[in-house]
Amino acid sequence: MRRGEIVIAFAALMALLGAAVGSFVALVAERLVRGDRIALARSTCRSCGTVLRARDLVPVLSFLALRGRCAACNARIPPLLFQAEILGAAFGIAAAYSAPDPLRALLLATWLWALLGLALADLRYFRLPDGLTLAAAVLGLALALAGDGSGWPPLADRAVHAMIGAVAGGGSFWLIRVGYRWQTGRDGMGWGDVKLMAALGLAMGLERLPIMVLLAALSALLMALLRAWRKGRPLNRLGRVPFGAALAMAAAVIALI
Repeated sequence: MRRGEIVIAFAALMALLGAAVGSFVALVAERLVRGDRIALARSTCRSCGTVLRARDLVPVLSFLALRGRCAACNARIPPLLFQAEILGAAFGIAAAYSAPDPLRALLLATWLWALLGLALADLRYFRLPDGLTLAAAVLGLALALAGDGSGWPPLADRAVHAMIGAVAGGGSFWLIRVGYRWQTGRDGMGWGDVKLMAALGLAMGLERLPIMVLLAALSALLMALLRAWRKGRPLNRLGRVPFGAALAMAAAVIALI
């Protein structure tokens, strides 16, 4: 096989894996938030409690075949689960083409899938589970230490660079949290956002943090404007904004481009 054909075949495998992992991280995010068991627990319909069959769990295809409805009770399947499978596949393909070799591609994709789980949890429940944040931190550090395969900068420098990013990211958001509470007497940012920013700093480094936060802020503002337009409310009456989801997706976009 030619190199181009090998890359296409690898990207196709990563797409299939990504769709399956996207479905899995959506399930993990929900169970972590709800405090349910992750391992040794069968997937069930949340409306009727029916245990889902293997053919009901095929990523993407099952949702399309069932037309977004439970086969047992016809209850609506949350579209976000289908979107998670599509995004998981897209992240797999992007990692295959962005990374210099298959191992680094798999590492990058796994980090992206962890960010996807965090984004889903924040979008649905305004929560950033510590387990997923820790996974993103460990994978982000591994990604920073792995480098681009050129051997430059040296491993020690890459480690220092990652730690500086974590301190700068988490420290800056901690100062914002403390300052806002001091000025208003209430919390304007959760601890989950502070922890996530520190985890992202490990992978992104100091230099890319400002553009990541800017992109996240613009994305969050766009989400808020769309919600305000859809609900017919002014921005100041929308309530909370899932900024952690915006941060996670901004980091994914910047890492890839």
